[in-house]
Amino acid sequence: MASALRSLLDLHPSLWTGKHYAHAAGACLPSGFDALDAELPGGGWPVGSLIELHAPQDSSALSLLLPALNALQAERLRVLVAPPYQPMQQLWHSTPATTGQSSSSENALLARMIWIRSQHLNDTLWASAQALRHGHCAAVLSWLPAHVPLAALRQLQLLASQSDSLFFCLRPAHSQANSPALLRLELQTRQDQQGQPWLDVHIRKRRGPPCKNSIALAPHHTLMPPAAIPSHVPVPATAPEPAYA
Repeated sequence: MASALRSLLDLHPSLWTGKHYAHAAGACLPSGFDALDAELPGGGWPVGSLIELHAPQDSSALSLLLPALNALQAERLRVLVAPPYQPMQQLWHSTPATTGQSSSSENALLARMIWIRSQHLNDTLWASAQALRHGHCAAVLSWLPAHVPLAALRQLQLLASQSDSLFFCLRPAHSQANSPALLRLELQTRQDQQGQPWLDVHIRKRRGPPCKNSIALAPHHTLMPPAAIPSHVPVPATAPEPAYA
């Protein structure tokens, strides 16, 4: 019986049991955190899938994502749709396609980034959809509110599945749980007694057994919270020109 079930599960990546991880339907990219990769089906961030991060309205989510985003190749775009703070482009790097070196090497390049400001939810959804359709985006990051029509999220998941982009939706803590996202994480920030910042990652949804314990990660980058950046500070010369949806 067990062997027959195993054969059935091997037929399609959409089939899995509650005791095992689902087979990844596509490529997975390492997150840059071994402890997190060990808990993610496929061993990393799934490409071509809607991934939700529920996090405080600070830069903690980018602290989690930057190691993977900086490992992407230089010639493809990173698109940020409606971020609540000014991106710090000097922290965004990419891997030269010809050398195959890591983004920490001396030859790492500044990433090609498009920063899109939008005033309304419909604009954010439209811009995210266009980025996924574009075909030349290595990663799309979209900041969405707590409540989004389910049909809109399903459309984004469908577009993501037809792309080869990493697609992250960053939403406030305690956002709606009803979502077609294949992977949903909740992030919490804290400091220990020595002042070391930590990121506690709770995996709330994955294609596999429940993850009962949080994963404590020491972020590679400690980003300045948006509250510490006055709104009147001019955009530095190295920052991309904002585009409007």
